[in-house]
Amino acid sequence: MTTDKSIEKYLWMSVVMFLTYLFLGSFIVSYDLLDLAYLLILYLFIGIVKIINKKK
Repeated sequence: MTTDKSIEKYLWMSVVMFLTYLFLGSFIVSYDLLDLAYLLILYLFIGIVKIINKKK
């Protein structure tokens, strides 16, 4: 169904935005580069998965 696909898309986007908010907030408060590294790893993982799924 189109509605289920749309709900999954918006739910995934909200989860990614929430994690970005948490990691950036933690980095700003503590200036711990590990939090910034986690955020970069998250976005790299999402990008790699999107590239792999486009090839299929």
